[in-house]
Amino acid sequence: MKERRGFSYAAVLTAAFVLWMPIALFGGQGFSTLLALTAIPALFFVRYKSLNTLVVTVLLLTIWSAISTIWSAENEAIISGDLGEGNFSIGAAGLRIILTALAGSLVIAATLRIRPSTQITLPFILAILCLHALTMLAIGLFPETALALYAPTSDPVKEAPQNILRSANSLFLALPLLMGALWLLRPAYRYVAVLIAFLLAGLTFYLVGSDVALFGLVALGIGMTLAAIFQRYGFRILLGGVAVCIITAPVVLSAAAPVVVKSELPLSSSSKSRVFAWSLATQKVAERPITGHGIEASKEWRETFADEPELLKLMEKSTDLKDIPWQQYRILPGHPHNMGLQLWAEAGLVGVVMASIVLVLLAFALPPPASLGAPAAIATGGLIGTTFSLFSLSYSLWNEAFWANVALVAAALILFAKVTRRQ
Repeated sequence: MKERRGFSYAAVLTAAFVLWMPIALFGGQGFSTLLALTAIPALFFVRYKSLNTLVVTVLLLTIWSAISTIWSAENEAIISGDLGEGNFSIGAAGLRIILTALAGSLVIAATLRIRPSTQITLPFILAILCLHALTMLAIGLFPETALALYAPTSDPVKEAPQNILRSANSLFLALPLLMGALWLLRPAYRYVAVLIAFLLAGLTFYLVGSDVALFGLVALGIGMTLAAIFQRYGFRILLGGVAVCIITAPVVLSAAAPVVVKSELPLSSSSKSRVFAWSLATQKVAERPITGHGIEASKEWRETFADEPELLKLMEKSTDLKDIPWQQYRILPGHPHNMGLQLWAEAGLVGVVMASIVLVLLAFALPPPASLGAPAAIATGGLIGTTFSLFSLSYSLWNEAFWANVALVAAALILFAKVTRRQ
């Protein structure tokens, strides 16, 4: 009975990745729905005999974040729309993030029970991810053709380019899995194959204009390298480093922001605007350091550059876009573009402590790199690197589609580790 259950959930995971490509290409917002659909059958494959400390801590963190809705300036209706009309949505970010944490936990727990001998699903997943990579490269090489294909369903001026960038981020998250697969090649070929994959990924992200993914290749490389070198404590070093970055975010980013701008590095205006958003967010942290301002409160921080003359001078001096009235622009457009800083600003010290405990528990729950084998170890280290990169530069902390994307890649990685460990 146990073997049939394990094999059956492999089929569910396969079905989930059938939908990976269309969801990713249209911006990835459907990943939260896909995770929910994948979690429903997982209910029948998970053991409920004991509570996992890591899962409980994650849920406590999300519950605390949901409770912070009480004092947040951003309050939306818990639910809105009509399911029959296709416009139903959950407006409360706290509820969405709790449901995402539950669904992700179920999917990962069910994947852990898949039989190691189940090998049909893994090649299919890898093939889908390779197809996604080739598609993104083609979009980068032939942008006009790609935008024309998007035109019937997405605005080719605003919506389609944004969907392409988010699709690049989804590919970036899954890239460590492809790197791990290349490591299965013979030693004479694997290094060349990984180098070529890095170069092609860099070219793809450059062509589609994804600065975050392009910069994030460094984090991917660091994650893979540390997992390969430190065979016993590699994951603990990586996750411990992430915890330190979160804890020190207000101090480090507030000090680094003006230095980065004044250094005249060749950053895009969007990258510089993120730096200025960090400056404002650190000011908000100081106002309510213990409990934070509440979930999604940063949506209501509408200060413009005119309210911060020093930041306005820096922005006008450091950007080559001289015809834009920067004084009218919001410094923080919706969220700080750094989840660690957003955690401090919106969930406070309480949320930061809980998140740090989650990272410590995860570090000790993961098997040492040596016991996973080199392919799965570098893939796991790489996933920590890619997730941290997007965590630091891109999405809102409460973006459930992002976390659903991470959960699905993690499930695929668990299957990858199970199969490759037997080889």
